[in-house]
Amino acid sequence: MRTLLGYTLIELVASMTIIAIALIGTLMAINTAVLYSGDPLLRHQAVAIAESYLEEITDKNFPITPCPAGTRGTFTNICNYNGLSEHPTNQNGTAMAGLGGYTVNVAVDSTAASLGSPSLTPGTQVVRIDVTVSLSPMMVPMTFSVYRTNY
Repeated sequence: MRTLLGYTLIELVASMTIIAIALIGTLMAINTAVLYSGDPLLRHQAVAIAESYLEEITDKNFPITPCPAGTRGTFTNICNYNGLSEHPTNQNGTAMAGLGGYTVNVAVDSTAASLGSPSLTPGTQVVRIDVTVSLSPMMVPMTFSVYRTNY
């Protein structure tokens, strides 16, 4: 039996069910997109933090053994940064506003085995500087590496 509009109750229920399923799928896709929309910003901040630390470290003098102890503001050699672990700060130790959740770890390695025995001119000294930036539990730690030579 047809209603006034020409649709039966079964047709109306079936169309409402199909529309509901499509709407649920669309809303789930939007929810996923919104949930992870901040990830690129977090990664970009991590890259900027790592670049800042790498630039600061590579501007320092080449390692002198042994490296004197001190605070980051007094570091004069690359090897001073080995083992540094802190929340992002400027060179004077002042915390960077809004970046307190990040953690920066620095490792300076000058052992020939870990450098992959690069083919360099004899007498050239090489160090690898690794800066790892993490924001737990929101982001997988990101490690950035550079090589510095003294030739």
